[in-house]
Amino acid sequence: MKTLDRYILQTFLVSLAIVLVAMMGLTLLLDLFFNVNDFLKLSTQTQEMGFGTLLGNVVNYYFYKAFDYFQLLAAPALLVAAAASLVRFNRSRELTGLKAAGISLYRVMWPMILVGLMVDGLYLVNQELIIPDIAAQLSRDADDLIVQKEFSVDFLRDEHNNIIYSPIYDPEKQEMQAEVKKFDGDAVEFLARVRIFLRDSTFAARGTIEAERATWDGQGCWRLTQGFRLPPLKEADLLERLPTAPEGEPVDVYYTKVGPKEIQRHRASDFHRYLSYRELRDLSQDPMRGNRRQLQVAMHQHVTSPILNILLLLLGLPFVAGREDRNYFASVGIAMGLIVGVFVITFTATAFGNTGHISPLLAAWIPVFVVLPASILSMESLRT
Repeated sequence: MKTLDRYILQTFLVSLAIVLVAMMGLTLLLDLFFNVNDFLKLSTQTQEMGFGTLLGNVVNYYFYKAFDYFQLLAAPALLVAAAASLVRFNRSRELTGLKAAGISLYRVMWPMILVGLMVDGLYLVNQELIIPDIAAQLSRDADDLIVQKEFSVDFLRDEHNNIIYSPIYDPEKQEMQAEVKKFDGDAVEFLARVRIFLRDSTFAARGTIEAERATWDGQGCWRLTQGFRLPPLKEADLLERLPTAPEGEPVDVYYTKVGPKEIQRHRASDFHRYLSYRELRDLSQDPMRGNRRQLQVAMHQHVTSPILNILLLLLGLPFVAGREDRNYFASVGIAMGLIVGVFVITFTATAFGNTGHISPLLAAWIPVFVVLPASILSMESLRT
């Protein structure tokens, strides 16, 4: 590696580190500002645990959030850092000296583009491996860090095409429970049971498993209490039936890859943001899902987003390197304007794809089709 390359890389990497930390810190502070009331309410519910425990859980919450922030801010940070580095070179007249020595601006930009490709590789690893693995932590609410509230499991599809439903899920016990009405004495009435709707590969009904309780054993299965299997029933009969005693074939366990982590992840309204390409592809093939278009758009964006990150850098570099008298604020402002423009195009295309006005594939690729020729023209127009 030549001295020039080392100098450019050092300058750009320092700028990138500063910009990325600043952007992530600002995002964290804004998130903390909007969630401070939830944290305060959480504090009153956990006073016996002490301030240290609460602070530790808040730090844990934002530690996992940092991976999500990186996914959102990697591309903007690259362009802003490039703008800051090039302005520094311009103001110190280093670019003028390089041009006078016959060195092209493309030669100066190449190490920055190389770093951009490396950051894009980290973006892909974060997108496909890290975020799906920590999705349960990312889908937590700000007021649900220590006090694990019960919630319902609303028709979650597993790898067997079966649908899991539970009126109550206790995340602390990792247990799905039936909803009951208690009377004086020991009498109870089951209002809704834990249910697993069995389907074949064509999504046709094969029957239903019902249970009073399903407890995760940590080894890939749910242990059922008073579980039994029913043959296929008509939809009306299935929804209205409230048996007072077990009936059908007894079932003790149900094996599935859908455990507590997957249940926590699917609890978030935007859970698809935390899925890998493979998971999105599998879910989008389920005809029973009402948000298939949204899943398909997100799936295709897993391919186009890394491409768009590099195109945004190529689009912005000539703008922030074009004039020697441009100051930091002007260059950073231009970079932010380009970022906002690309974001608006992506947001609009995504909205049209989610609502069915255009195909999911087209919705994901429209920003690339718009930014690609603009990036080529931008790089061609650069005066080196």
